[in-house]
Amino acid sequence: MGGWGTGSFENDDAQDFLGQLRSLGIDDLKQILARAADERNYLEAPESSVAIAAAEAIAGLKGAPSNHVPREMADWISATRSGATANLNELARRAVSKIRSNSELKDLWLEAEGLNEWSASLRDLEKRLAD
Repeated sequence: MGGWGTGSFENDDAQDFLGQLRSLGIDDLKQILARAADERNYLEAPESSVAIAAAEAIAGLKGAPSNHVPREMADWISATRSGATANLNELARRAVSKIRSNSELKDLWLEAEGLNEWSASLRDLEKRLAD
């Protein structure tokens, strides 16, 4: 799985996303989240991990960042002048909810017996997106 913990940034795919974040804009994040939120798609683990990291960026833009936000994301949030809109927050929340309930990443955490901790982390993200 390329992961070492249940947190949003504790996997190789999220770390790769952080490395590219400087070159991404709001529209890029919107596309990532729209694909993840699409009910017709079953998301593979790498795509799920990137969507979770993108949702963390949106939560940060709305002033509800993770307690463990990486420097790359904190810098991106500071440099990005526009805040997250209610529609973008909702899109991110839907994407996270779908990943938590129906994705390869969920299935992998179920097999690894870390599902409860991982789900709690995503519920926290959903709450920060909804508030």
